[in-house]
Amino acid sequence: MLRRAASAHIGGEPAAAPRRSLFSRRAALKAGVTAAGVMAAGAALSACGPTTGAASTTKAAAALINILWRPWYNFNNATSSTGHALLMQGIQPWLAQNKGVNVTITYMGYQQGTVAAMLAGTGPDVFADWVLPLYLGQNLLLDLSKYVQRDNVDLTIFPSRDMEVFQQAGGLWALPSYLHLQAPSVNLGILDQLALSYPDPSWTYADWTKLMTTATKKSSDPKQQRLGGWFYWSGYDYWGNAPHAYYLAGFGGEYVDPNDNTKAYLTNSGTEQCLSWIYGLLAEGVCGTGGLNFQTGNQVVTWMDTAGGLINAAQNFGGVKWQIYDEMVFPKGKVSYAASDFYAINAGTKNPDIAWEFMKYLTVQTDWQKWMVHLAMNGPNQKSLYPFWVETVKQVAKPLANIDLDVFNRQMQGNDPYFGLTYKYQDQRAGQSIGAALQPAMKNPQQVPQACTTATNQVDAVESAGATLTQTQNTFTKIFPTANGTSIAAVTPGL
Repeated sequence: MLRRAASAHIGGEPAAAPRRSLFSRRAALKAGVTAAGVMAAGAALSACGPTTGAASTTKAAAALINILWRPWYNFNNATSSTGHALLMQGIQPWLAQNKGVNVTITYMGYQQGTVAAMLAGTGPDVFADWVLPLYLGQNLLLDLSKYVQRDNVDLTIFPSRDMEVFQQAGGLWALPSYLHLQAPSVNLGILDQLALSYPDPSWTYADWTKLMTTATKKSSDPKQQRLGGWFYWSGYDYWGNAPHAYYLAGFGGEYVDPNDNTKAYLTNSGTEQCLSWIYGLLAEGVCGTGGLNFQTGNQVVTWMDTAGGLINAAQNFGGVKWQIYDEMVFPKGKVSYAASDFYAINAGTKNPDIAWEFMKYLTVQTDWQKWMVHLAMNGPNQKSLYPFWVETVKQVAKPLANIDLDVFNRQMQGNDPYFGLTYKYQDQRAGQSIGAALQPAMKNPQQVPQACTTATNQVDAVESAGATLTQTQNTFTKIFPTANGTSIAAVTPGL
């Protein structure tokens, strides 16, 4: 997901836009949550305040402080001139209150591109990403603890379980940028055909297993095949051969030892029980790793998220009888998915106090969070904002008017969202080891115990040499940066 490095700046001393204009009903209805996305919002919102032009650039020259900002930009047309203008429009209230500050947006690549820039002293002051260990393991992040204590920031505004990954090694290294929540969605038309009961909030994982198994239809003809369900295999957040950590947490398991993040936790009984359950359904053909077409009835249960998934549903689920339901009740209670997306501050920033004030606007205050709901339908990072999110989405996406979006609000109020822990030194390498070790168990669930033991031994070995490997990568990244912003260490096996 790396993008070419580019930047453009707008800032200086913009005229303060009326605060109500940012989040008016008109703005909510015309922002990028419509089918046309960000581009449809351009005409309405870029006119709400200064965003481009020579005047802004001239004013920037007089700015006393410059902040380089790499925002989250994985939404439609985010790096276009319209997308850029909309991002800048969202920070106008903060700029109006901080007239001596100029904010420059950069679209440098995520992860290695940003790491290389930070090590070279040209990285962003405030940035969004989702792979925290890559930065934390190289001491590139500013500890936010003193600022949170000084400003008496109430961290309980965020779901507590999701915060665990950001609070480690005696510090607070990041705050959630937004929450990419998920919940099971069900094709009710298929349940009606099969005379099956609709899910209930009290249903356990065993009840859901029964539903998915009963609804499965095996056939040599792909058009006739019907998967009962699908699990979230984590994509960029974890490892392609392993289900997400929140499932494991529901059984009392984890990938990472909660008491020592240089150790694996795969031989824990809860971890093994969960993997045996999921891989068992995979081997039986009840669930798949890629999923089938939900709209055509070839899959009964899938997972719906608070951003792109709902936009897709609003556009393409017409004529399908479907609904979102509460997450299944696991042996240890309800746990649900949350992405690891965060905002953090570069430890090398020359303006840490101003960087913190800007980051606080993006994460702790509500204007920016509401703006991103309008712009990309993002699930906000704070529990108190979910009623607002539900109302806004239902106003904008009329096909979702009868969908129980309050499921996501219930997840937040219950502190259910959980991303999972990360390894201290070589999280990505550990992930590769886990994915490779678990692959045999995906075909034969009886191999789960042996696969977990193999993965544990490999991860522990990787982490035991982690400090040395991380220092080696640091050295190569500093000395041999490549043209595209990554490093020799990132592309050379074995380093």
